[in-house]
Amino acid sequence: MTTPSMTKAIQITAYGPPENLRWVDVTLAPLPADEVRFKVHAAPVNHADMEICSGNWPVQLDAPFPYTPGLEALGDVVTVGAAVTSVKPGDRVITMMQKLGGIHGVRAGGYQQFVTVAADAVAIVPPELDPLQVAALGLAAVTALAGIERLALQPGHTVVIHGASGGVGSVAVAAAKALGARVVATTTSRSKDDYLQSIGADSVIYLGDKARLTDQVAAKSVDAVMELSGQATFADSVAVLRRGGRLCALGAVTGGELNLSIWDLLHELILTGYSTENLTGADLRKAIATICNLLSTGQLAAPPFTTFPMADAAKVHALMAQSQLMGRAILLP
Repeated sequence: MTTPSMTKAIQITAYGPPENLRWVDVTLAPLPADEVRFKVHAAPVNHADMEICSGNWPVQLDAPFPYTPGLEALGDVVTVGAAVTSVKPGDRVITMMQKLGGIHGVRAGGYQQFVTVAADAVAIVPPELDPLQVAALGLAAVTALAGIERLALQPGHTVVIHGASGGVGSVAVAAAKALGARVVATTTSRSKDDYLQSIGADSVIYLGDKARLTDQVAAKSVDAVMELSGQATFADSVAVLRRGGRLCALGAVTGGELNLSIWDLLHELILTGYSTENLTGADLRKAIATICNLLSTGQLAAPPFTTFPMADAAKVHALMAQSQLMGRAILLP
């Protein structure tokens, strides 16, 4: 396939509301020797994309605009640099993080028709797998499975998963259930009970309107908590952990200022976290190999997802800001 010199991408030229996202013409630069370019099939939307474009999490560059969001993308390689031997044209690949879009903004993100990255920043995806299912798992699955691993869940354990209806939370619920855990899913929307139960939640707890976890879950009664909320739920999450219980923080959408009593630590709690900001190419390839194997053997299913034309990215960000999406949203060029 011949790569065009002009293509399309979503860009913002200032922080602000979703309507700032525009579908514009962009020029493709020459391909460096150690990089690859692929035609995008799917670009999943992440909560971080919305936060960055709104200005809540500003890009760490002196001159970030124009900025193309998107922490991940999947597609087929069309061109490789002269020094690249690890992939070839026609290979299906996925890339994520590693300064693609995100708060670093070193490279234009996944919301574009063609993505260009270092060859070391991609993982090959088996062509027999449904690309949309792999994309729906994507970064959400890499994050969720890293968190599940750190929780050391065993059959019969009870785990609380905050933000359970989002991309990461949805995969975490399914993965925890597959391990034989009893899953308590939390949500701030009363309309998501049926969805959460359909993906494996044993019970659903509503945490909107100032409702608290400790009002509905007994103190020191659960084995693990996956913390995706942060400030609003952290103290209660610690309070419900049994002696020796584990908490893994994967996000802090309600803020990062936390309260912790040293008396809690005397219960031998294990508090840890994980961020894909630390993801390397080698980490990505290992994680994707595991995810694709679990998908192909039926041990892990893709979370429910909805596809949208990439040109409608502003609409998707608006829906996400209103907590109107469940599972994953995927942009198609």
